[in-house]
Amino acid sequence: MNTIDTDFFNQGHGQPRTGSGAGPRGASISNVLKPSDWKPPLIAAIGMGAGPQCLGALVLEWIGAAQILAGGGRHLELFPDHAGEKLSLKSPLSESLEEIGRISKTKRVAVLCSGDPLFFGIGRTLADRFGMQRLMVIPNVTSVQTLCARICESWDSIDAISFHGLKGEADIGSVLDILDRGRKVAIITDPQHNPQWIARELIKSSQCECKLIIGENLGAPSERVRSFSPSDASDAEFSPLNVILIQPAEPVVKTDQRDKSGRIFGFDEEAFERQAGMITKMEVRAVVLASLQLGHGQVLWDLGAATGSVSVEATRIARLKRVLAVEKNQSRYSKLLRNLEEFGASKVETVCARASDAIGAFPDPDRVFIGGSGDDLDAILEAVAQRLLPDGRVVQTVVLLQTLEKVNTFWKDRDFNVSIVQLQVNRSVPTGKDLRLEALNPVFVVSAWRSK
Repeated sequence: MNTIDTDFFNQGHGQPRTGSGAGPRGASISNVLKPSDWKPPLIAAIGMGAGPQCLGALVLEWIGAAQILAGGGRHLELFPDHAGEKLSLKSPLSESLEEIGRISKTKRVAVLCSGDPLFFGIGRTLADRFGMQRLMVIPNVTSVQTLCARICESWDSIDAISFHGLKGEADIGSVLDILDRGRKVAIITDPQHNPQWIARELIKSSQCECKLIIGENLGAPSERVRSFSPSDASDAEFSPLNVILIQPAEPVVKTDQRDKSGRIFGFDEEAFERQAGMITKMEVRAVVLASLQLGHGQVLWDLGAATGSVSVEATRIARLKRVLAVEKNQSRYSKLLRNLEEFGASKVETVCARASDAIGAFPDPDRVFIGGSGDDLDAILEAVAQRLLPDGRVVQTVVLLQTLEKVNTFWKDRDFNVSIVQLQVNRSVPTGKDLRLEALNPVFVVSAWRSK
């Protein structure tokens, strides 16, 4: 294996060169050194773990070898007797990075990092700024690991999210997506997105009965680990240094009793109670869901819902704000309710009525699926055209050519963009020891959206 000539690199000659061999293929990219070999422009990013007790002999040796210590105030205060200069990281961070880059050309700079530098830490920023050839990362335990250790919780199956430094950009959606899948989530907070804010957001969601385990000042004498419901945490007081582990309530997305795979979508027709032929076929449903271009926080109308297969799978794909399903046939409506219960899609709101009568009470939609309409089509299209939000999309399945012409003309007359996909699905069926293809009825999938 080729190896990197670290002596050449440590003398400040830019990119490290490889030893014998042509090119970088198979070359070692390790720059592990002893502190006694440390020469500029190498920068050491040192994880401080959960406190001074996490600093082993090797870490302290690296810190002792530094001529400049850079970091936050609480980390620099741990080394009052350090012989080197101290550089306090300030906001905006770009100015501090500029200074680190300048100083590290001639002096050994160690950046003291919270937890593990490369776990939602400054290590990623340092690597992006200076490149891996100029960075030596010394890892340590993270706050998430430490909290899990305190409660004897395995952390290899926990998803982690950081709100640190996101300012007004963060929302609770990514947390809910994880919890709704039945998984635990760890959150690294910041002053704006603190435990109280997170708890208040959870109270408004389907995960209002989840459990929050909050670790404060982990590794310090004032360390405290407590368990809360969202309502209890919403008005409690916490140290600014905290990390949260959320254990979900019963998952919103349940595994169907007839299917143990835990799949998100792609259920065949047999998975749903249905009236013969009155269901959007699996292959067509997949194209419909793709054409709807579903996104978090949207309102979806499912008109002529029949079995509710589109509503069921839509709720699994995206964390929709509201899903409203309308079916006028009482027998099909009863099957719709049973399917929603079976698939754990209780958030879908249902109405047994003609769609044109029901949608007047609905909120304006971001997305509309029209799976059936009968003699109600004209009124439905007119209402949808008036109510659809500016960036909205309408998707309709059509079988009859006359209906296709009517739908296409309707949207084009109102200056909508229209896309038509014709699907001809052939499914294999056994014949003797072989297979043959059997055709399903062709279906048109019509998508419409406003011209910009």
